[in-house]
Amino acid sequence: MRGTLPLMVAGQPVTITGGPFDAIPDGAFGVCLEMQAEKAWLADVAVPTPDFGLPDPAVLRAAVGTVLAQLESDPARPVHIGCRAGIGRTGLFMACLAKAAGVPGDPLDYVRAHYLAHAAETAEQQAMARGFTWPKDEKP
Repeated sequence: MRGTLPLMVAGQPVTITGGPFDAIPDGAFGVCLEMQAEKAWLADVAVPTPDFGLPDPAVLRAAVGTVLAQLESDPARPVHIGCRAGIGRTGLFMACLAKAAGVPGDPLDYVRAHYLAHAAETAEQQAMARGFTWPKDEKP
């Protein structure tokens, strides 16, 4: 495991762990971005994403919604987000989740301050993380 990301979801403090998906803690709700991980079969949510690449935007949005719903319904159950190393794809997903959870400001800056200083490795991952919108942010 690389680290943790504290969030507030529905008024409850939750902690997200991140790192290689194969480091998923026992009993955790898992988000797997690396389909070749040995423990990928344990994933509650699969977001197939090439190494150093980007997930499909619709799959990403649906997965973020699923994780938020899980955190709202069972804030005590740990959530683990992982890829191969827990840096690029994991950082991208964490930033999108942070944005959807209502973290103010730049979600990637928040993830870098609280999880890993170099999360979301590529310029494309960083742009997707910073450009992610959630329905409450979108204008009708």
